Amino acid sequence: MVGLKGRAYFGDERKWFIPYYVDVGAGQSQLTWQVSAGVGYQFDWGSVLATWRYLDYDFDSDSKIESLSLNGPTIGVAFSW
Repeated sequence: MVGLKGRAYFGDERKWFIPYYVDVGAGQSQLTWQVSAGVGYQFDWGSVLATWRYLDYDFDSDSKIESLSLNGPTIGVAFSW
């Protein structure tokens, strides 16, 4: 599995940012990958995020399910101390 995760800040005060995450891998499936990106706002106590995530599985051809993909919005709060 190989991935990349980070934040790209924009604006003068570095309060707003774009969180991103991507990974590609295998294991019990032929190929698995996911990507997530959105927008966030940084406070003194942590941050609030709203992102969209897409997850895709490609299974072996002898599996009952050959392909599965899931996607949708996520909303979260991350606390820092």
